Amino acid sequence: MARPIAFVLIILGFIAPLQAQQAFTRLEPTPKEIDASLKTDWYGVYLQGKKIGHFRTTRERTKEGIAESIELKMKLLSFGQKAEMTIAQTLLFDGKAPYPLLKALYQEASGPMGTDFVLTRTGPDAFDVVQTVGKNVRKRAVPNIDYTLQDAMTTELWIKRGAAKDSEIVSRDLELKEQKVEPQKSKMLAVKTSLVGGVDVKFYEVESTSSHDQVKVVSRHDADGKLLSGNIAIFELRAEPEEQAKNSEYSKDLFVLGMAKVERKLGDLRSVKELVLEVDGPPTAFADGPRQSLTKEDGKTRLLLGKRFGKEAKATPQDAKDNLKETSAYDLSDAKVKALAARAVGKAETDEEKVKNIAKFVHDFIVPRLGNTLPTIHDLIERKQGDCKSYALLFCTLARANGVPAREVAGLLYAGDDTQAFGGHAWNEVILNGVWVPIDASLNETEVNATHLCLGTDKTAAKNLLETIGNLRLRVVEMKAK
Repeated sequence: MARPIAFVLIILGFIAPLQAQQAFTRLEPTPKEIDASLKTDWYGVYLQGKKIGHFRTTRERTKEGIAESIELKMKLLSFGQKAEMTIAQTLLFDGKAPYPLLKALYQEASGPMGTDFVLTRTGPDAFDVVQTVGKNVRKRAVPNIDYTLQDAMTTELWIKRGAAKDSEIVSRDLELKEQKVEPQKSKMLAVKTSLVGGVDVKFYEVESTSSHDQVKVVSRHDADGKLLSGNIAIFELRAEPEEQAKNSEYSKDLFVLGMAKVERKLGDLRSVKELVLEVDGPPTAFADGPRQSLTKEDGKTRLLLGKRFGKEAKATPQDAKDNLKETSAYDLSDAKVKALAARAVGKAETDEEKVKNIAKFVHDFIVPRLGNTLPTIHDLIERKQGDCKSYALLFCTLARANGVPAREVAGLLYAGDDTQAFGGHAWNEVILNGVWVPIDASLNETEVNATHLCLGTDKTAAKNLLETIGNLRLRVVEMKAK
């Protein structure tokens, strides 16, 4: 099963494409290799040494074909709030070569309203997908998805067949929620032998980078390709017996864990016009962009925040096209979404007026409620409450529905003088006059304050956020208030 630890990233809600597409490798399993892979494996999921859940993988023969399933359960704590998350996925392949995908089921429950995707092959080159969020059901046809059991087994077969040190392979990785197949690159870091119970045991250490997140995962496998353990930033998987794997407790507080302390108080964040920070931590997490630039002087990294320091980020025609698309997250064709979008934009005619009206509408529509689960647009319309992720999701949906290209971004925001720290935050960027402009509907800011530290769009933020958690310290060099 390709890269199971990547599912831990679901709690962050971000995905990202690789920068370069490469030729895929598809290894064909023998009937004997398939039979040997039919089993169930259990893993404990750990956060900084504390077990917070379990992960199960199963491959088995059924009457319909060969089924591959996973289940991830985690107990999460964020700002004192507890939540239990469950993610389950089953892929059904034809039992005969070339083992094409016949059907797939994805289920996610992390709050009051779960999400289900059912993908069913309707012909040689077509599928139907049914997405269910609460009472909302959406059905549509999608093109053929070129994904087979061979793709699912390629990485483990590559290991099992004796991949050499420094060798690389690019396999297909299925992102079921978006019905996409994208590259997953794996590199053999080392082939090692360890004495276990008086027996020399060979194991393989592999580094993988998926198109879903750009985060490097280091995993260890036995000679049959079975995952033994894996590390992704502060998360870890460990192979364990079922009973032991299921014995878990709530995580450390994710919000507190992700905070970056600053040595002095900044006052009301809305009044901060310019801010220069010295950054002690992974410098590659930050980059030049709207309202933000990065400099290095005398070996020190500084982050310059505010309109004066920002580097203009020009949008391409492809940017505009991509950020107007309807996706599983942005259900633009739904009747309730269309009606809400019309209310939000009012009588605005220019894009600038539309953005201002939508930001104000979203700010007033959502009642602030702290949460540690991922929102959905239909849940927001029904419950009208949420945190910054909810504001960003609703703003992006309504902006796209009104023809304004928009995307979600994430990073850190000053959390106030009581905590004297920056904490995780989500907001948006829109294209106005050909350039990207940040907008924060949760604060009703169309001119964002200078305490927004951007870690990237929803396409890169997961990687950068994981790299900075617990490793970022900030010092104020200069501050200018309104």
